[in-house]
Amino acid sequence: MGEFYNIVVADYKQRTRSYAFLVTLAISLYFAYSFVPLPNADYTTVRIGNYIGVQNSAWMGYVTAMMSSVFLCMVGFYLINSGIKKDIDTGVGMIIATTSISNFKYLLAKTASNFLVLLSITAMVFLMSITVFFIRSAGYPFQITQFILPYLIITVPTIFFVAALAVVAEVFLYRYTILMNIGYFFFFAFMMSQQLFIAPALDIFGVKPVTVALQETIKQHYDGTNNEVSMGFIFGHQNPRSTFVFKGITWTASIIGGRLLYVFGGLLLVLASSGFFHRFDIKQKFKTKIRKSLAAIIAPVQPLHDIRLSALPAIVSAYGISPFIKAELLMLIRKGPHWLWLINFGGMVALALAPLPFAHQMVLPGLWFLQVAPWSDLATKEKTNRIHYFSYASYKPLTRLLPAQILAGIILALALASPLWVRCLISGDPLAALNIIMGGVFIVLFAVASGMLTGGKKLFEILFFLITYANIEQAPFADYFGGMHSGLSYTVIVAGLIGFFVAVSFLLRKMEIRSI
Repeated sequence: MGEFYNIVVADYKQRTRSYAFLVTLAISLYFAYSFVPLPNADYTTVRIGNYIGVQNSAWMGYVTAMMSSVFLCMVGFYLINSGIKKDIDTGVGMIIATTSISNFKYLLAKTASNFLVLLSITAMVFLMSITVFFIRSAGYPFQITQFILPYLIITVPTIFFVAALAVVAEVFLYRYTILMNIGYFFFFAFMMSQQLFIAPALDIFGVKPVTVALQETIKQHYDGTNNEVSMGFIFGHQNPRSTFVFKGITWTASIIGGRLLYVFGGLLLVLASSGFFHRFDIKQKFKTKIRKSLAAIIAPVQPLHDIRLSALPAIVSAYGISPFIKAELLMLIRKGPHWLWLINFGGMVALALAPLPFAHQMVLPGLWFLQVAPWSDLATKEKTNRIHYFSYASYKPLTRLLPAQILAGIILALALASPLWVRCLISGDPLAALNIIMGGVFIVLFAVASGMLTGGKKLFEILFFLITYANIEQAPFADYFGGMHSGLSYTVIVAGLIGFFVAVSFLLRKMEIRSI
């Protein structure tokens, strides 16, 4: 039990002291404040037809609990899905492998630490929702149970299942983090798209009993002709916007039992995956063909006395950055499974053939998100692999290595988006093509700056997921490639952000070089 406790505590402390956790917590608090918009706001989060609830304890407690469940399910996975990998990278896993702790107890400890990290964020969101109530309640009485019960029954089982799912994903996909990240993105998008049709027992977010109760309330007491539930950040005024009084729901044994199934389901997944856990025995085995090819290269080594210095080619100095760009571009292209490029080429075909608005607003952000793994460590892989002592000591690393990394990332982004911006040029819309090009530059520089700021890739993965999903949901504030904006002022704003990230990136790299 001592080993289990020590792993949980150490892992929890390590995670909560990271930049990614602090940034995620700050973002969560910001979203928690906006989960219940003001009556005159230009967006809604939960709406039934044209009805929204008055801001009493029940409405604010249930809405914030439901939105927290969805939000933490969305970003929480990317925050906690590297616990086992960190033990591998730091060498702690080799020590754990020699102890008597079983695979199941170790994976359960990782699940518990994942859960505590998400629970800490949930607790802060819970306190923020109560604070928002006292700011906006407009005289309605405060009922603490209308906040506690929704969070306990809706949000807590969801984050526990996500915590367990992150561990299971690491067990089976520890060599394919890119597949893990992309697979979860599509899993989450699918679950969100099925909210109107899915059975309550299959609702991972736990919001179905509440949305059904909201529909029944509108149907029985108000307008029964339009009671479709809309959930998420839905922008644009919906007029007329009427209000109704929501008093909460009765938590039956079947509802509570259905939510507990996700807790037990998460435990069962961890138990089943423990039989497949590698226990840090992850040596890469060369195939026979590779061994033979290496032997053929190494075997015919010339004896030293046969080497003639006069016959060797002359040394030619090359101080340009083109070899660096080529090397960085090859690393970007070769990172991840080769079959992923079939999906990339399929996305490029969709950009060329799909209707222009759909290709611009839906296909492009998804295609760029597929590059989350190569871009996330574009400027941090030297530190991750501990070769920055050599690379930063090279000739002019600030004006050769860093620009080469940035340019390689931009070349990849623009090449993938080329069918779209070429179509925009052909159709006589050069500003749209410019916005797409600037979007590719922006996202690469954002990856570089966020990576160097935190020293890792976790923050970029989280924020890139949020930005991509917000664009697919057509949230105007997340548009960085001109999918929903076309004015010159928007182009100027994006150009300003690009300049800011350029300055930040070079300043941070300069500080890194000086610190060695």
